Amino acid sequence: MKTKLISLLLALGFMVISINVNAQQQNLKTLKEQAQVVKLNADLVSKKIDLEKERQVNVKLSEDVKTLDKKSDRTTDKFSPSDPKTTAKDARNAAKLLRKTEAANRELRRSNLRIQKIEKDILKLEDKLNKLEYTVEIKEN
Repeated sequence: MKTKLISLLLALGFMVISINVNAQQQNLKTLKEQAQVVKLNADLVSKKIDLEKERQVNVKLSEDVKTLDKKSDRTTDKFSPSDPKTTAKDARNAAKLLRKTEAANRELRRSNLRIQKIEKDILKLEDKLNKLEYTVEIKEN
């Protein structure tokens, strides 16, 4: 009788310990996934800030490109064959302006590509966050 009672108590003890360990593992899993959600949210906010900065740079670049394009159009139309020295000088100045315009257009294109890449990254992060089932509420004291 005593041996049956002792074996029953030991079995109950092992069951309680295994239930406790299982609950702790579930809590640990939940905490890890919540930590992942917090990290992804931080990355998402960082990418959104980068996107807004790049958009501001892009607006400035597009304004510069517009003015340079207008200057280039006006400069390349004003050649007169009356004086060869001034025509050559005007051609050199026009070539410099065209190189500057081309560089500005290239920089604008790169900025547009950076914006597209950041937007893709934001969409990927949002998809990852939607797939995770846990959410974290941040309470302010």
